[in-house]
Amino acid sequence: MSRHTHRRAAAAGTAALLSCMLLGTPSAHADASGWTGTWGTAPAPAAPDGISKEGLDNRTVRMVVHTSAAGGELRLRFSNAHGSAPLSLGRTTVALPGPGPSPAPVAGTLRPVTFNGAGGTTVPVGAEVVSDPVPFDVPADRDLLVSVHLPKPTGPTTWHWLAQQTNYVSEPGDHAADAANGAFTRSETSWFFLTGVDVRGKGARGTVVALGDSQTDGVKSTLDGNARWTDALARRLTADPATRGLGVLNEGLGGNRILRDGSETDRPQRGTAAAKRLQRDVIDRPGVRTAVLYEGINDLQLEPRASAAQVLDGLRGMARRLHEQHIRVVVGTLTPFKDSPFYTPEAEKARTEVNAALRSPAARADFDAVVDFDAAVRDQADPQRVRASFDGGDHIHLNDAGYRALAEAVPLAELAGSPAPAVHGR
Repeated sequence: MSRHTHRRAAAAGTAALLSCMLLGTPSAHADASGWTGTWGTAPAPAAPDGISKEGLDNRTVRMVVHTSAAGGELRLRFSNAHGSAPLSLGRTTVALPGPGPSPAPVAGTLRPVTFNGAGGTTVPVGAEVVSDPVPFDVPADRDLLVSVHLPKPTGPTTWHWLAQQTNYVSEPGDHAADAANGAFTRSETSWFFLTGVDVRGKGARGTVVALGDSQTDGVKSTLDGNARWTDALARRLTADPATRGLGVLNEGLGGNRILRDGSETDRPQRGTAAAKRLQRDVIDRPGVRTAVLYEGINDLQLEPRASAAQVLDGLRGMARRLHEQHIRVVVGTLTPFKDSPFYTPEAEKARTEVNAALRSPAARADFDAVVDFDAAVRDQADPQRVRASFDGGDHIHLNDAGYRALAEAVPLAELAGSPAPAVHGR
């Protein structure tokens, strides 16, 4: 399809386009053996202090992750992207967690995880490893329990600091196969080294990746509630037979910007700039069909501030790179933040300019669809503010209802259509 023809098709309606996007041709980097991402998170450098800076030595971490797509087997991804020394992974297991605030494995569900047939592996500095496939009946919309023993000092960790999920660190020793949680005496609301769970079989049909900041990370959503907007979107996809089997990966990072790294500030845990992490966190994920770009507010509100034109150029540049890989691109408008700690009239003016450009017909030349997140959550009486019933309390992040409103704004009509033809000259 030519670029001119694609523009005419885009004008036919966002819903139909998003249908093609979510079910379109997988990227050139999609895993040829049929893997779909069911859970993912973006790795970031250690904070200036605390457990991530100190690292872990002869401890076991037991982490809770929430699936989006079902499968008949799984594999795990571990990252040492920001490490300063090779990372030793010891015994690793996966299980379904039982009920309760400190979940232990459900009897009979704990499975060992291997790496090239071995019970452990070493992850080089800057690298990621993927485990061997594990036969496992993975349900959709269900927690998994991943436990990994770290037998040697890790040094500063590669982690995800704002997990909105309680995870556990053990007393010294290998407790990955423990049937109870007695050894896990410390809790943390971060994930360590684990960055992905992939599934295969049982109708798994490709991956949607959300690239964003703290709004995508789900800041102010209920702890352990899986109430991020990406969780709500995954439940919508699973509930609809036309879209069931699509996995959703949350690659949001609190404080992240499109154009600047967190290491340029006093909070390196804000991670690598979105434009730089695009390859690792989106293109290289398995089976990617669609990327949702929902980022830019931190570029506008944090010093040194970017202009609206710079944010738009950053979004367009990422869209071009994704289109080159046959990945469809949805872009989200930026939501209100009046009365938040970083609000300024200048930043609000820039936000308005970004949103106006994204809503314009010209945006269809750069993006396959635009989702108006701003319109979904703003106060109709004062559009610079988040609606009170959606406000998470700091006037920029949302509560659970607000995040559900973002997910509901993503149109899912006609998602049972055929795979889309290549566009943008692909």
